[in-house]
Amino acid sequence: MVNREYWQQLSKWAGLVGILNIIFGAFSAICGVFAFIIGAIPGIIMIVLGVKLRNAKKYADEMLAEEESEGKINLILMNLNSYFMIQGILLIIALVFCALGMLGCFWAGFALFSQIPF
Repeated sequence: MVNREYWQQLSKWAGLVGILNIIFGAFSAICGVFAFIIGAIPGIIMIVLGVKLRNAKKYADEMLAEEESEGKINLILMNLNSYFMIQGILLIIALVFCALGMLGCFWAGFALFSQIPF
């Protein structure tokens, strides 16, 4: 029913990406604190995402170690679900800010060129 090789790969990659998220999140939070206090928020979010992935890795390792694994699969999926939900919300926010930035640049360019006599 459950292919153990896929769960081992999930455990390995979730662990690696989780550690990298925590490291870069801590670096981002520290740098953000020096800019503004609110600048630490993206780093804190990255740390939370890294912890979610590390939890998924932990439950995947526990699931591989024991035979009865239905409860562990639910815990893995719960952590991955919250990871993808937070990541999706961040992507939507980034797209909105990107669109607002493009509109702002277009508006500024239009205002600038309307001042130039042709």
